[in-house]
Amino acid sequence: MRGFRHAGAFVALALIVGCTRAPERPADPGGHRMAQADVELKVESVAREADTLAVTYAVHNRTSRAVWLLDGLWDFGFGGQPTLDPHRAYVDLSGGQVVLSRMLIPVPEDLLVEAPEVPSVSRVEAGATATRRAVVPLPLRTSLPYPTGPAETRELSAVREVRLRVGYLPDAEGLKLHEGKDSHGAVTRTPEYGPAVTAQRVLDSGPQPVSGPR
Repeated sequence: MRGFRHAGAFVALALIVGCTRAPERPADPGGHRMAQADVELKVESVAREADTLAVTYAVHNRTSRAVWLLDGLWDFGFGGQPTLDPHRAYVDLSGGQVVLSRMLIPVPEDLLVEAPEVPSVSRVEAGATATRRAVVPLPLRTSLPYPTGPAETRELSAVREVRLRVGYLPDAEGLKLHEGKDSHGAVTRTPEYGPAVTAQRVLDSGPQPVSGPR
């Protein structure tokens, strides 16, 4: 039996260092390719801050054109009104890993949804660097747009490594962005789900050790 999920309505919508570069192959077989050193993800710190885990990172765009980070995740709150959360990350605790993601998560093939959860994008010009923070509450809890199993909870004391994944789109001719505002009036720009799934590239930090008080 297929599941059905209501994803919510959109409004017109401590120092550990690690890095990764865009792989030679796209995350999706139909995606655009870029040279290996063109876009780089560098994790600058993984640290506990009070009752949260914060990952500070930078994305270096060394291409000759802009890229769009798929890092504008949504917080639907108690009333279901979509609000951009500048620090939110998806949390996946399956398989013994801790994976924080700021990207477009494809809808599972066996799941029907009313509206896919598509992040808003932010532009990084050619040659520029964008610094961001992913902040998630502790203890860590599964937080995914399309959960396929029971939610898990994990104390930070049991975590040795954290992996960060960040999605982006090359600024290509034909890329359509729908401009709107969230429930607080912040400007949003969201791509169309299908083309974005195909074009998305995913940067992966690899395992980053967790240090400091846990």
